[in-house]
Amino acid sequence: MVVEEVGRDFSFPFERGALRMRAIQSRMGRVLAAWIAVCSIASLTGCGSKREAQYFVHAAMGVKVELRIDDPDLERARTAAIAAFARIDALDAAWSDWKIDSEISRFNHAAKTGAVEVSVETSAALAIAVEVAYATDGRFDPTIGPLVTLWRKSRNSHVLPHEAELARARAEVGVQRIEVNGVGSVSKLASEVVIDFGGIGKGLAAAELVAVLAREGCPRCLVAVAGDIAAGEAPHGSGAWRVDIEWKDGRREEIKLLRQSASTSGDAEQFVEIDGKRYAHIIDPATGLGALDLEQVTVIGARVSSEELATASITDPHSFISNGGRVDAYATALTLARGDSVDLPTGFRVIREGARN
Repeated sequence: MVVEEVGRDFSFPFERGALRMRAIQSRMGRVLAAWIAVCSIASLTGCGSKREAQYFVHAAMGVKVELRIDDPDLERARTAAIAAFARIDALDAAWSDWKIDSEISRFNHAAKTGAVEVSVETSAALAIAVEVAYATDGRFDPTIGPLVTLWRKSRNSHVLPHEAELARARAEVGVQRIEVNGVGSVSKLASEVVIDFGGIGKGLAAAELVAVLAREGCPRCLVAVAGDIAAGEAPHGSGAWRVDIEWKDGRREEIKLLRQSASTSGDAEQFVEIDGKRYAHIIDPATGLGALDLEQVTVIGARVSSEELATASITDPHSFISNGGRVDAYATALTLARGDSVDLPTGFRVIREGARN
């Protein structure tokens, strides 16, 4: 593993600096451009001295993973970063459908029905995914794998799938085809089920990394896994981490995050034109194709207490980590809803382009 520490940031107390992340999320498909604006931190130890955030970067899940850690102890921050990056590598090894030996690939290729033993992380992630799928009437669906495979071919060839291919793939999708039995067990109710974690995995991972950093003694942190963002405790001298959303028209809107996650979804950058139509890389389960005319939305999760952050577990369905996955999945569902009503969990909120809700 290579952990790259990129300098020390922000030379002036309380002056904001911006880190631009152009994020491409290619699994179930979502792209966003996000700018993380982080306040620099003034030291409390003496006049004119200051403490600066540490920045670490890594590659996992096919994207850039970025950590900002507000801690004066570089060695502690580096040790925490190594632990966080090891954790996301483990999740990637389990959840990637690009890795033929991953846990999710083995699940997908199992040509039988019935209960399948999986890791506690995978069963927990699927429990959240199933919950959101039912809550959003299938706008988000973790069983969308057959359509993902088909649409990847169309994006590369710029040719729409044949109707017969599309009908066959759509018939293989449906959250009712899986059942989470409990910790470590998921049932395939149809042998052709193909799970895809593209719309939930990075949100879960970002929140999980915040929890790892907190356990390593660095709770004042901000994590970005591509465009899925999770914030821990606020940096010294500030009440929250500040994040700028860029909308399609170029406007930026600042949000503040404290012990919570955020995710933006839309078609601002990743799309393909086929036969004169602009298709997003987010797949609409209703059509089986890349979605048309998406609304850009940002979903912000519920804020948790410091105690809840310190004890967060991916196996707890109500934890900070679980909410990171929900934020990711609801962002996908809401951009496909195109203004239709979707009930959000308690404490969640959505910001739509041009209007604050």
